Amino acid sequence: MESCLGVEQDLDKAISKFNAINDHTDIVLQDIIEQVQNLKKEIAQNPPDTPLSQTQAMVVSDLAARVKQTVFQMSTEHRELHATVSRVGKSIDKHFIADYGSVAPKAELFCSDINRPIMEQAIAQHIYRQGLEEVGDAVVAESGVTGVERSCEFAALQRCAVALAAGDPGPALQWAEQHAARLEHSPLPFTLHRMQALRLARSEGVRAAIEYAREQFPRHAARHERQLQAAVCALAWVRAGAGPAPRAYRRLLAPAALGAEAAELFVREACALLRLAPLSPLAGAVLAGARVLPALHDIRAKMTHPHVVAAWSDDELPLEVDLGEDGGGYHSVFACPILRQQASEQNPPMRLLCGHVISRDALNKLAMGAKLKCPYCPMEQAPAEARQIYFS
Repeated sequence: MESCLGVEQDLDKAISKFNAINDHTDIVLQDIIEQVQNLKKEIAQNPPDTPLSQTQAMVVSDLAARVKQTVFQMSTEHRELHATVSRVGKSIDKHFIADYGSVAPKAELFCSDINRPIMEQAIAQHIYRQGLEEVGDAVVAESGVTGVERSCEFAALQRCAVALAAGDPGPALQWAEQHAARLEHSPLPFTLHRMQALRLARSEGVRAAIEYAREQFPRHAARHERQLQAAVCALAWVRAGAGPAPRAYRRLLAPAALGAEAAELFVREACALLRLAPLSPLAGAVLAGARVLPALHDIRAKMTHPHVVAAWSDDELPLEVDLGEDGGGYHSVFACPILRQQASEQNPPMRLLCGHVISRDALNKLAMGAKLKCPYCPMEQAPAEARQIYFS
């Protein structure tokens, strides 16, 4: 995002300069054209073959010199504009990296006999999660991938989110009614009912919206008093000829913005309720890769010292990358907090029942016969109840 903003600033400067030169050039050219036309009319009033007077000859000479000076000035401004446009290209090269091949030299591993089916399965599952069953069926049929769940619960949520983004809260409202008991403390029901009321105001009139509001809003009045008041007041500007709405109500009266906000809230609340990941494995991998690649490229460019090169191995990341609130947590390296040793295939990380993770060597050292006490909390368990964790 910072890279996009940096390029956008340089692009805005180029556009502003272009518009300023364009406006100035139009004014100057229009002035010269008017002077030439006026001089032409004045000379046309003289009889044919009449020589120009000394004053007229001086005016023609001055006008020709001004035209020449104007052409020179316009060419100079054009050269300056060309330099500004060139800076936009340099800014793109500065803020964006065209080749990430040095960071991911083993991208061809996705095409191996082992990884290719996994990739195809992730692609097909992502398509099904988006509710595109026909496209997913075509991908599965042509690639021959197996083990893909065609009808997943997330696909139904996605269809509701798409309908919300299109301005139709009906499917989402039906889903919310089915899970009303579990959404008692969620802002989602009120958001959907508010969107439906404003939709009725546009399609059937304000009276229908008010009747719907009287039926649905009272149960949400205690928790959403200010938002409810704003929604009711916004109905005054739904009527034709009501004039421009105040800034406080413009977002409520913009179906696209309101639908996008409701769709984002619906996916977040529904996934939390159903314990589903808001991102498919493919979408999560793409998001993580987009965030981590610039950092990896910078690290790669600086890793020239012999002591640093050893840290860049083939199957692990040499740094931790923050993927944001929606990115989740991704780790390729685990170090045991007890023994301070990096895990390996021979000494993998083990998850205890309480959720804490230690290495297998630490687990064996802490185990006392058939009992194992977590080193971080008082929970006790059997060593055999620990489960190995796999990082990918």
